[in-house]
Amino acid sequence: MKKQEKNVKKKTSNLFYKILSFILVIISVSSASVILYFEVLPQKYLIILFIILILIILGICYKLNTKTLLFTKIIMTIFSLIIICIESLGIIYSIGTIDLFNNIFDTGYRIETYNIYVLNDSTYTSLKELNNQNIIIYETESNTLKKAINKLKDKINFEKISVDSITSGVNSILEKESEAFLISESLISIYKDSHEEDYAKLKVLDTIDILTKSSGSFKIVDVRKKPFVVYLSGSDLTGSINKVSRSDVNLLAIVNPKKGKILLINTPRDYYVTLPTKKALDKLTHAGIYGIEESALTLGNLYDIDVNYYARVNFTSFVKIIDALNGIEVNSKYAFSYDGYTFKKGINKLDGKAALAFSRARKMLPDGDRSRGENQQAVIEGILKKVTNLSILTKYNTLLKSIESGVMTNVDQTVISKLVNLQIDENIKWELESISVKGKDMMKPTYSTGTASVSVTIPNEEDINMALEKIKELID
Repeated sequence: MKKQEKNVKKKTSNLFYKILSFILVIISVSSASVILYFEVLPQKYLIILFIILILIILGICYKLNTKTLLFTKIIMTIFSLIIICIESLGIIYSIGTIDLFNNIFDTGYRIETYNIYVLNDSTYTSLKELNNQNIIIYETESNTLKKAINKLKDKINFEKISVDSITSGVNSILEKESEAFLISESLISIYKDSHEEDYAKLKVLDTIDILTKSSGSFKIVDVRKKPFVVYLSGSDLTGSINKVSRSDVNLLAIVNPKKGKILLINTPRDYYVTLPTKKALDKLTHAGIYGIEESALTLGNLYDIDVNYYARVNFTSFVKIIDALNGIEVNSKYAFSYDGYTFKKGINKLDGKAALAFSRARKMLPDGDRSRGENQQAVIEGILKKVTNLSILTKYNTLLKSIESGVMTNVDQTVISKLVNLQIDENIKWELESISVKGKDMMKPTYSTGTASVSVTIPNEEDINMALEKIKELID
């Protein structure tokens, strides 16, 4: 009887070791497949890793399935469970990374929102009440505007009255010359910045969303071998990252992987520049209204370079990302207060909302928009320090979730894999240099605002030439 019990225990034990060995092999093969898929390891390390992994797995399986001391089998079982746990976590993180890139990769679709505004104290409560009334239209060369007008025509009959500026359209409503004003949310936000009191007298009666597909293209390069340029854009809206809006942050990162150097160039949002596809002068921030491709082309023309990649972040995701990193440290050149937060000169530990306030402050800073750009560069440096620290692995999943809903980019997984591969292979000690260009404030009409003059910044030629020289030194 005792002999039978021993045989049963032995068979059960052997079955356990076989199942454990099978799971170990399957998980290890899956992990190897993930490593090959991401191509993050240089080939010389990959071969060594696989040889070591195969020898370890074979050794463990051999010890588990042959006559060995019980102590040895226990040790091998513990090793197996540790390897299975580590490889399983790696697979889970990898799947999360793949999902992230699928979610944030730019498919080219854009949403442009048009609002129908009426007086705040008017009796209008629904769009149908505007039937057969006058509606102001600020005419621009925009296909989305034409689509918005056609959608509005499908809902009500109205008489279209064209105006040559946003200000003229709003004044027509305020002076009760017309009943409503159809305009894109991005354009009216321009007016709101300098006419908050008058804007407060308006209300949105109805909204029309127009979905479009971008036709823009970027020159992709081998990031392991050649210098490349990344455009970092900060949207001034909350909500969907695909929504068309102004670009509040405009940073170019020129990266030379061979030299291990990164040059960050901050360009003021009010810079008076030519929009390439419109062939007209406008503020740099307004370029974002016509798509991130327009902003990238505008900066590319200004600095005589091709922008290869871009990443767009809105305020919602900005706060989430920094909170997921458990805050960041930034070095402030000045002591100032903004939006309920007080910042000291020197190192400041900031959470997401504080970092957003730090990045948006402008009027109380010595150089206004230029100082704000320097603060934004300091925030990016703070983020880079956090994400390059190994402790980020403990917050990996939280960080992925914070990114996926508020970041849009044309950087795919293969680009990141190549950069990681390069970093592991050459252990680059990156040097980061930040510069800002400035100019002279003036009042000028812009393409987006029409005949009305607004505050712009005329580029300083010396600063632009200085930036061009630094770019040439880095990429030649």
